[in-house]
Amino acid sequence: MEVDNQENNNSTHRSSRERKNAYRGLLNKAEEINEINQVNLNTASAVGDILREANALNIEVKFEERIENTDETLLDSMVVSSASGILRKCVAAVDVHSITYDPTEFAQNLVSFINEDFTDPENINLALLLHEARQVIPQVPSYHFVYGAYDLNKLPQPKQKKERVKRVKEKLEKKEPEKVVTLNKEEEGIDEIVKFLYEVLEEAYKNNNQRPINYYDYVIDSSSYANTIENIFYFSFLIRDGKASLDIGSKNIPVIKPMKKRDLNDSRSQGVQNGQCISSITMDIWQQFTKEGLLQQRKRVVA
Repeated sequence: MEVDNQENNNSTHRSSRERKNAYRGLLNKAEEINEINQVNLNTASAVGDILREANALNIEVKFEERIENTDETLLDSMVVSSASGILRKCVAAVDVHSITYDPTEFAQNLVSFINEDFTDPENINLALLLHEARQVIPQVPSYHFVYGAYDLNKLPQPKQKKERVKRVKEKLEKKEPEKVVTLNKEEEGIDEIVKFLYEVLEEAYKNNNQRPINYYDYVIDSSSYANTIENIFYFSFLIRDGKASLDIGSKNIPVIKPMKKRDLNDSRSQGVQNGQCISSITMDIWQQFTKEGLLQQRKRVVA
């Protein structure tokens, strides 16, 4: 929704809270217009003002901010939906037959145009209609050849067909297709990927003297933001299945560790239910990590 960009260039950048309040104000205006239930040009103009202001709010926000503030996207769609509903009512109320053709009125206007003296019916100057008639009567477009005039003396000669030479097929020995083993974990099933993540976590936990592992040291892939998001997503299945736990460390940094079946059974016997936890990370924060993560190191070794 990009309308009136010149007006939006002059608008100041507002905070997320101010934009949400502005969206709610637009929703209230749309509801007031809908409750009045009047279909006229003023209604369409008021809806246009609402859409222009919503467009100005939409242009202020970058794509990255949209990902973090999904509430604004929802409010924007609600404003557009309410405005479009009002406009549909305006379109449905338009009478396409409101302007009718009156032959008597047309004849009077025609006579007044070609005859300035109404008292003398013989004083009619039809030449006055010549210019208008030229605009109405369609003209036949001129015809031109694309390649100019056609020369009959230069006829195209038929091309001689070349005889195809039959090639002797070589006898080839049938080879058994090579067995390709792929180690790309992204192409395997979710269960295999989750199993791979658990093995890396368990090994890192043992190497760290069975102390919790820094969450970001585990999931970060310094070479690819997309791989980092994928690691975060698949790690959530470890939390859901009770194979890993996530806590907040002493420095308010999330730490993780593998869970044994015995600890899982004890937690479930106490009524603890596992939930799938998916964290988020922006590209700006991801760029601050330059060290290879544990999963990244293992994938590089396997590849």
